[in-house]
Amino acid sequence: MQTPTGLIMDASRIKRSLTRMAWQIYENHHLEEQVILAGIQGRGVDVMQRLADILEEIATFSVKRVIVDIDKSEPWTSDVVFKELDFTLLSSVPIVLVDDVLNSGKTIIYAMSPLIRHEMKKLSLAVLVDRSHKRFPLQGNVVGLRLSTSSHEHVRVSFTGEECVYLE
Repeated sequence: MQTPTGLIMDASRIKRSLTRMAWQIYENHHLEEQVILAGIQGRGVDVMQRLADILEEIATFSVKRVIVDIDKSEPWTSDVVFKELDFTLLSSVPIVLVDDVLNSGKTIIYAMSPLIRHEMKKLSLAVLVDRSHKRFPLQGNVVGLRLSTSSHEHVRVSFTGEECVYLE
C-alpha cells in the first residue's frame, strides 16, 4: 500500500458530507413512504448505514437497508446478490444504490444489472467521492465530494479507527 499523500476529508467533513447527502436523498424522495438504500459490499455498506441512520432521524419515510454482494475486482464473473431485497418492491419503492467511491463506474454498472431486469419506480446513485474517471455513462445523483484525480492516484476511504478519506 502506498503512503497517503493527502488528507481529503477528515471525520468532521465526512459527517457534514453524509448529512448533506442524507438531506438531498430526503428532498428527492420526501413524498415517499419508504426508500431502499442498497450499500455495495465493503465501504459502500458503511456509507449506506451512516446515511440510513441520518435519514431515520430526519425523514418522514421509512428506510430499508440492503447489502449488495458483488466481486468488485471481477464483477462479471459471479452473480450480484441483493441480500434481503424483494424485487417486487422496486415498482413502488425507489432504490438508492450507495458506494464509497465512484471511479470508472465498473462496480456500479454491474451492481445495477439485476435491478434493470425489474420494473423500477426510481433508481439513483449516492457516492461519498466521485473521481470522474468514468468508463461508463454514470453519474452520482447524490455526491459528497467531486474530486479530479490522475488515473494513477488512489482514493482510500477508512471508517475503521480514524474516519478519513486519503488521496494516495
